[in-house]
Amino acid sequence: NRGMKTSDITDVMVCEAVAEYQSDPHHKLFPYEIIATKTGCAEKVAFRAMERADDRGYLEYGVSLRTAWLTDKGLELLAPTKTDKQTEV
Repeated sequence: NRGMKTSDITDVMVCEAVAEYQSDPHHKLFPYEIIATKTGCAEKVAFRAMERADDRGYLEYGVSLRTAWLTDKGLELLAPTKTDKQTEV
C-alpha cells in the first residue's frame, strides 16, 4: 500500500522488524526494508518510522540507524504482558 503514512506504522512493528533484522545472521534486509516488504509502504516511510522509534527511545545505533538494535525500552515493548502469559494453577 503505497498510500501508507508513517503514522500507520506502529512502534511495535518497527521493534519487531529490528528484532527480526538482528536475529538474521546474514542481515539480508534492513529493518526498514522488512517493514516495507510486510506493509507495502515506501522504504522512506518505513525509515521515518524508525527515526520516530529512535526519538522515543526504542532504538539505539552506532554508525547508521539502518543497523539499529533495541534498547531495554524497545525490548519491553515486545515483551508479553502478564495478561498474555498463562496463569499458573
